[in-house]
Amino acid sequence: MGGAAIKAAVLVCGALAVTAPGAQEKIKLTVASGQPPRIMPSMANVPDTFIPEVNRRIKAAGLKYEIEWKEAYAGSLLKPTQVVDGIRDGTADIAMIPAGLFPDKLPLEQVTFAVPFLTPDVGLLSRVLDRLHATMPEFPAQYDKLNQVRLGGTGVDSYELLTTFPVRRIEDIQGKKIATAGAATIWLRGTGATPVSSNIMEYYNSTKTGVYDGFITVASSFSGMKLPEAAPYVTRVGFGAQYAVVLTMNRDSYRKMPESLRKILGEAGAAWGLASDKGQVAAGNANLQNLASFKAQLYELPRAEQVRWAKSMPNIAREWAERMDKQGLPGSKALGVLMAEARKAGATPVRDWDKE
Repeated sequence: MGGAAIKAAVLVCGALAVTAPGAQEKIKLTVASGQPPRIMPSMANVPDTFIPEVNRRIKAAGLKYEIEWKEAYAGSLLKPTQVVDGIRDGTADIAMIPAGLFPDKLPLEQVTFAVPFLTPDVGLLSRVLDRLHATMPEFPAQYDKLNQVRLGGTGVDSYELLTTFPVRRIEDIQGKKIATAGAATIWLRGTGATPVSSNIMEYYNSTKTGVYDGFITVASSFSGMKLPEAAPYVTRVGFGAQYAVVLTMNRDSYRKMPESLRKILGEAGAAWGLASDKGQVAAGNANLQNLASFKAQLYELPRAEQVRWAKSMPNIAREWAERMDKQGLPGSKALGVLMAEARKAGATPVRDWDKE
């Protein structure tokens, strides 16, 4: 056989290898995050739930596709502050985004931080936010502008207060420096405390060295960061669960997918959200039960004192809503729908922010 004939035969065989019955089309997808996989349930559930669920559903549906996953976590491809731009530009196809870090790019996703004392139920809150995304086009439009598609969302367990001194009533924090993530500093307005914008990586050392007197964070983070060692007085103020994390996909990559795979990605995103909600609750409960190992003291603020705390603030929810309205976004409508849907789902808000 001559060289030309051999070359032709090889080409034919190659084509048969791709199109032969039973052959699978391979699709490459890069998944990224700025956080290590085990720092929180929502991150762990990307490799533990989302990716396996996509693979399982493809197989169960008998589709002739195979996803070749490239996983780039812990900032190896995108730092925490780069994930939104990285997915928009196609540096990665899918990423877990801490929505609270991007109030300028995802303004409506900040709505729950403006409504403290709403509910400790992470699952309830996530369902309500899913409802907002389904009924208010301005919510998914945030992602359209960023060249992304939201595959799922999840919350974090209730934020609580850890201090170097006992807290039994709101007056106990007057004159004290209390740190928390930027969006939650508004929860200290009207209390007489001095809010300090900080982050979880600084809480331990800054409290130990007296930079501030305490901090507000989620219970699920207590043990892993050894936070009760620095602030052994834990007060369950009940600021409530917050909607905090989304799983998004580059819209160009999404549109290239056949409809059958788009459906599976959405279903797997929903499964990721449910698993993450349950994981946050379990982690929060486990950390509260583990406080004794740190010789920490736990105190639960009575409902009456929660009401006093909430009433001490200006109406921060109404302020947020009006600020959104001025930007041409439906802040007031979002607030009203959030509160109505939460009550319908069984929440008993400490303060009716929308009715004042």
